[in-house]
Amino acid sequence: MRTRTPEDRRTVVTAGPTLTPDEIRLVLPGAEVRPPVAADQVLRWDLRPGDRLLIIDGLFLHSRAIRHKELLALIDAGVEVYGASSMGALRAAELAPFGMVGIGSVFRAYRDQEITGDDEVALLHAGPEADHRAMSWALVDLRHAVRHAQRTGVIGSDCAALIVDTAARMPFTARDSATVLAAARAQGADADELDAFRTGYARGGPRIKRRDAVTALRHLALTKEQPPAAEVPARGRLTYLGAPVPLAETVFLRSWRSTPLPEACRSGATTPVSGEQVLEALALTWDGFPDALRDIAAAEILAVLPTAHGTPPLTARAGWPALSATLSEHSAELGLPADRAAARSYAELLRPDERELPWQQAGALLATRLWRTTSRLDWATPAVAALRDHPAFAATAAALIRCGEESDPDDPADAADSADSAAEQQRTRAQCARILAAWQVTGPAELMPALRAHGFLGLPDFVRTVRAHLPFLSTAEPVPEAARAPGAAA
Repeated sequence: MRTRTPEDRRTVVTAGPTLTPDEIRLVLPGAEVRPPVAADQVLRWDLRPGDRLLIIDGLFLHSRAIRHKELLALIDAGVEVYGASSMGALRAAELAPFGMVGIGSVFRAYRDQEITGDDEVALLHAGPEADHRAMSWALVDLRHAVRHAQRTGVIGSDCAALIVDTAARMPFTARDSATVLAAARAQGADADELDAFRTGYARGGPRIKRRDAVTALRHLALTKEQPPAAEVPARGRLTYLGAPVPLAETVFLRSWRSTPLPEACRSGATTPVSGEQVLEALALTWDGFPDALRDIAAAEILAVLPTAHGTPPLTARAGWPALSATLSEHSAELGLPADRAAARSYAELLRPDERELPWQQAGALLATRLWRTTSRLDWATPAVAALRDHPAFAATAAALIRCGEESDPDDPADAADSADSAAEQQRTRAQCARILAAWQVTGPAELMPALRAHGFLGLPDFVRTVRAHLPFLSTAEPVPEAARAPGAAA
């Protein structure tokens, strides 16, 4: 439970191409503006009870769309979730019975089943370097503009119907003005009326999505001084048609959340940095991370074993000799390869020199490399718990926070860096090569063992992580070898 005031709660808005960050802050000063939202994001933004999230625009073509359960989890956690205009209107119509607040005409049209297609709000747009500028019509905007043109006598009813019907039959990716109007003309629409519509509406005619977005921002601006509930529970706010309902906690939902940093590492910082981000940065820069992760993995594997009366379970602090001996003793009981023959199909997870170790050592080491066989495993919680008091963890968390505070998400240069540009790809390749060289990866036989030893599921996972941490890696210094994990042995 915590008390929030209007001054200390956050208001996050996801937008572009409907509105630019400057246009948003003109209506709602102090808003934290983020690009169009996608899956696997909102639960990592450190939103807390009493905070507000307004979804306007979202991604879905080249990224997975934001999931319903991600928003249900925020509502359950006491976050006020609003939707309008585009992806926000669609999700709000679907989740209104559960407490998501929809605003505007597009939301009401979806809620009342006047429109039903996801493509009604879809359009093509440029990247962040061009403020996500719209490059095609959203069908709801085109319908609105056509109705306005018909009411004001610019076009007749036959031409209006042909424009909308022609656009509706096209894929949303083809709904730019030239393509839509040329197709309508081929269907028999009056050429003079089409020219008049093009002149008056094709470049900045009335946009219902924009109007709805501004309406939603004004609503949040008018209510920003209203405090949230005095006591907002951390869980249990989800309802269905006003009646409380439990949120089913699944392994998928846990994988979408971020592990919060210990308060001691926050030091009052407002930059959202998660435990996973610190662990990823440690994996890329700290020489002691493989040993630390090895011991943590061994302790987690052994945690499922029943212990003798009065004998506490082994933890990562027990050290590798004790952990490896216990893993070897109970390998069959744990469902692990019990000998070299059983481990033959997993040989690529051990370096050539590791395969020559006595089986008690090689088998135990292999077990820790097999630990992370899925991205859904909650490995971050035990890793953060084991390393939270370590100097390397605190130093890396502080460096990530500084890096976040020094970056400006609205700066064109920073926005370009976040895009999948050729320059970014080149920097990513250079950093990957540097890190693999530091890990003494000289050929294919060393690659997978090194990746698994540092907690990565494979090469795509490693490359994605390096790309995400490019700003940090450009300034980070390797953590000294002396800063080893508590209890870890070489």
